[in-house]
Amino acid sequence: MPPRHLLPAAAALVLPVCLLWELPAAKGYIHAVSDHNTSMEFSDLPAIFGYPLPHEGLVGLLVEARPANACLPLEVPPSNSSVFIALVRRYNCSFDVKVYHAQQAGFLGVIVHNVGSDDLLNMVWEDELRRRITVPSVFTGETAATYLRSLFTYERGGHVVLIPEYIFPLGYYLIPFTGVVGVVIAVMCTILIVRCIQHRKRMRKDRLSKEQLKQIPVHKYKKGDEYDICAICLEEYEDGDRLRILPCSHAYHCKCVDPWLTRTKKTCPVCKQRVIRSPEDSDSDGEEGTDQAVPPQDEAEAQDTGHEEEEEEEDSERTPLLGPLPSTAVGPPCFGSMAQSPPSGPQGLLAEGGEEQPPSPCLQSQLLV
Repeated sequence: MPPRHLLPAAAALVLPVCLLWELPAAKGYIHAVSDHNTSMEFSDLPAIFGYPLPHEGLVGLLVEARPANACLPLEVPPSNSSVFIALVRRYNCSFDVKVYHAQQAGFLGVIVHNVGSDDLLNMVWEDELRRRITVPSVFTGETAATYLRSLFTYERGGHVVLIPEYIFPLGYYLIPFTGVVGVVIAVMCTILIVRCIQHRKRMRKDRLSKEQLKQIPVHKYKKGDEYDICAICLEEYEDGDRLRILPCSHAYHCKCVDPWLTRTKKTCPVCKQRVIRSPEDSDSDGEEGTDQAVPPQDEAEAQDTGHEEEEEEEDSERTPLLGPLPSTAVGPPCFGSMAQSPPSGPQGLLAEGGEEQPPSPCLQSQLLV
């Protein structure tokens, strides 16, 4: 399937081809050949009813009609398989009646000639009979008919060829074709204008205007300032350089960052943070905030959960940590006694590994009690 933006152009190319394909012959000529290979050509005009002449022409044997005006049924042509073309005189009845009578007699083509003139006329119909006519027919002058009758008839061994000439009739097709092309051009121009407007709006949204650029502060560099190198041109700052300080605290040469902000993007070249938030951006942020807002009930439940977690943390801070004592921990103290616990380290281990250890004064006092 072709893209949509190519459909108007394709229609503009296909329409003239379709018109030319069904284009009727504007004029033509009769090519007559005698038995001595003598040939002559005569101009004619094809009829606007009946079947059109084939592109390669219609070849047939010429027979004079009887009666000559063909206002009554005609005599049939000689009985053989050849193509016969009737030569009919003008007047006394309409053209469609003459051609229909020739068709009913078995002729496959008709030449109607003028009387007393060589003017060529467009043969039109006057009756619904034209819907039954299927054979092609042409109109020619009286001089042509005289030569055809005397030199190129079937009885004299001649034959004729009815050849059409297809000429583009500007009067019939120029106005519709111009209208179609005009509509296609108008649609394409409208699409281009809309695309350009959308592109300009998009670019204007992504860039800073001169008024917005003036709102960003400019700092005159001095030695000892916290800024050292411009991230765009990679040159160290010198005394007197004009620096553009962005809201993100990044600084650049004015000559380096101003083209970036006004022609490319209104973001910091390093951190990509927006320099100035336009009303459209603030509106979009407001919509996002509204979409992400927590319902009152959910907010209250979240606050209650938070209070419970804070209380649990406070209780855990007040409660002493309870855990298992290490294996080397000292036993419970003996009140009222100055006895000490066994020494830790290798000496303690030797003391514990002995066979018998005398009871400590603490144990003795407990037994006495």
